Amino acid sequence: MSPKKHYFDEPIVSVDLSRARFPKTCPVCGACATALSRMTIVTGRPQYLRREWDPHYNPSVRRKGGIPQPNLKVLPIQVCADHYYTDEGEDRYKSLCLIVDGLAMAFMFFGLIFLGDSISRGRLISPWVTIFVAIFILSMVMTVIVFRPNALARSVKIIGFDAGMQHILLEFKSTSYRDEFFKENAMHSELVRWVMKTDG
Repeated sequence: MSPKKHYFDEPIVSVDLSRARFPKTCPVCGACATALSRMTIVTGRPQYLRREWDPHYNPSVRRKGGIPQPNLKVLPIQVCADHYYTDEGEDRYKSLCLIVDGLAMAFMFFGLIFLGDSISRGRLISPWVTIFVAIFILSMVMTVIVFRPNALARSVKIIGFDAGMQHILLEFKSTSYRDEFFKENAMHSELVRWVMKTDG
């Protein structure tokens, strides 16, 4: 498919990834920054749910397979204490959530079997059906909460990279923070109102 222009309601910022400097204010609430959060991004390859599943993170697998060191980039974002974020332990929560989802789907399957049996025999619907449905709904709600981007990721959104992976495109929730960031990086950034995007 041919690429098309994708326009943004508010301009985004294209900045040199190696020189990007974030203002000393929190991008989430605008308060004075007191902590440093690091947003780690890996460019140019598929993302894995858990780092242990990614061969790029395992030194012995990299040596055996001749896999190069992962191209890690870190965005040091200054935030307030209330919005400090670290992804330490996040993989464990997501893995546990997937296991619970699998069990919840199994319970839902049995609940549908019980429901079909009750309807076919003309009996009252078993209370187990309600319990299984409740477990499934609770599991889905927890999944949405666990996999939802945190406040920092919603305030500083990575749109993409240029072809050479030298510049990163950032969208900011706060217009005032975007303007402050642009001033901080005036020598090596520009405002972008559209990008070429392939549909599909």
